[in-house]
Amino acid sequence: MTGPLKRPVRFTSRHRIILITVFLSRALYSVAWGEPLPPVDAVMPPVESAAPEQAIQEQPALEQVVPEQVAPEQAAPETMPASPSIRVSGTVWRSKPGIVFLQTPIGTLSLSSKTCLRDIKGSHAITLSVNGPSTAVDIRDRGTGSLVHRYLTSIPHYASAEKRDVRFWTPEGDKTFSVGSFASKIAAAKQAVTVEVDEAGTIKGVHDLQFDLQVNQAPKNSSHTHVRLSGTVSKLKSAYVFLKTPLGMVTVSSKTGVRNAKVGQDMTVWVHEDSVAIDLFQADATVPLHRFLTGRLVYTTPEQTAMILWTPEGDKTFPTDHRGKGALSSLKEGSRITVELDRQGTIVDIRHLN
Repeated sequence: MTGPLKRPVRFTSRHRIILITVFLSRALYSVAWGEPLPPVDAVMPPVESAAPEQAIQEQPALEQVVPEQVAPEQAAPETMPASPSIRVSGTVWRSKPGIVFLQTPIGTLSLSSKTCLRDIKGSHAITLSVNGPSTAVDIRDRGTGSLVHRYLTSIPHYASAEKRDVRFWTPEGDKTFSVGSFASKIAAAKQAVTVEVDEAGTIKGVHDLQFDLQVNQAPKNSSHTHVRLSGTVSKLKSAYVFLKTPLGMVTVSSKTGVRNAKVGQDMTVWVHEDSVAIDLFQADATVPLHRFLTGRLVYTTPEQTAMILWTPEGDKTFPTDHRGKGALSSLKEGSRITVELDRQGTIVDIRHLN
């Protein structure tokens, strides 16, 4: 499974209509108020990408032009990460030159390459980070934490007209690297390219690198694992959902808590520490038809009338109503459970996660 490719932004017919509407509105504003036109960027919304799967960062609300139309002040929503967005670390399970299999808190991760991954050892810890169209693979010594290899995959963006330096996303933010003797190889890359870089900011090589991720389980213990991955259900087989995503095909096991998915449904998978949330959507709905929350049973009252679970919007409290009391009566606090919510956010099922 290769890293995602970033497609250029296109102006659609809808965008052209928006542009025409904005400029007409500006003309009317000038006639009606007899004042200079406000800058276009004060009223124009950001242009959306033609590719819905590309990385999307939530933007702050734009300031209203007319004071009387300002909505009542509300709490700012939690900033959502890019999609896809992944950070998962694993230990070497099996390897041979050019391919390595890792065990991670959520399942198996494999890396493969025809030009690198020749010196992977069992003493190495490997972290995969994905931020929209960009990918980073860090290989470090588990004992000392020192960097052995870092591979960055993205569409290269030159830092100057001379094309001597390129910018790549890293887990620490965007960084600039000298192309050195690899200028021609990077320039020849038609789309995304994988480079090996060192900590001094120099490119050491140009490679091919692919990865394949399986979400086979909810993390059993708290970890630094983070996943936000959206796609469309393309196939169901046994206890697995095959999810078509911008990263390629990802298999999601029923051990994550998901059930009753249907081919064609949109699905989003979230992993945060040792919690999982899975949303199933119908048609073009913005509210999930089903939401599955998997985590540890933690009561918020001595009477055990409410429990708290992680959601993509933050920790939330849910009542242990008559639907849940029967399922929870035999479980100890700290047991792993899956709570299913309907479109209104009401609990419809609670079950023990084996």
